[in-house]
Amino acid sequence: MGERGRGRVWEERGDRGKTVAAGVLQERNRLAAELHDTVAQGLTSMHLLLDAADREWTREPGQARQLVRQAAAAARENLAEARRLIHDLAPVELEGGSLPDALRGLCARTRGARFRLEGDARPLAGPVEAAVLRAAQGALANVRRHAEASVTVVTLTYQPSALALDVWDDGVGFDPAAPRGGDGLRLLRRRIGYLGGTAEVESTPGGGTVVSVCLPARDPV
Repeated sequence: MGERGRGRVWEERGDRGKTVAAGVLQERNRLAAELHDTVAQGLTSMHLLLDAADREWTREPGQARQLVRQAAAAARENLAEARRLIHDLAPVELEGGSLPDALRGLCARTRGARFRLEGDARPLAGPVEAAVLRAAQGALANVRRHAEASVTVVTLTYQPSALALDVWDDGVGFDPAAPRGGDGLRLLRRRIGYLGGTAEVESTPGGGTVVSVCLPARDPV
């Protein structure tokens, strides 16, 4: 093989190496987002429930036991999600059910949250539905931790070529331009961006927050 031929071979190998590296990086980022939206959020929920139970243990033992039961249920759900993540399966809430039903159930388990459906619901590609569900879970977790909200509205909108999610709360809000800890928003944008969508957050101090996600409405394969 001549020098020119060997050069082409090394160039092709280099291109393949770059492609593999990019694929590995994308998969690592995807897993980071999955872990943030499942294991991390689940552990945070359990911590909050158990901390509340500890405060009520002597004063309101009945309420404390109820909080411990809720923490145990969250642990079971989180374990199931972790197993599905390991096996790269769809979220447990979407197994045998629709995305609107999963979001409706999520709101029913979240104090002060209600669900709205706009447009005609239809099955969409699994990664699209999973990303929207994860976005809603992350947004509601942030509402519980930071917003001090009394009302939260989760709106799912089916359009001919797009699927949109909006999570609005009437909480304390924040300045999006100010430095904040945590990777939630960055990971959300990355996850949605992989699927060709957009994720935005609008908020002002004292004016509540809106998390908006929009994805191409790809049909199931």
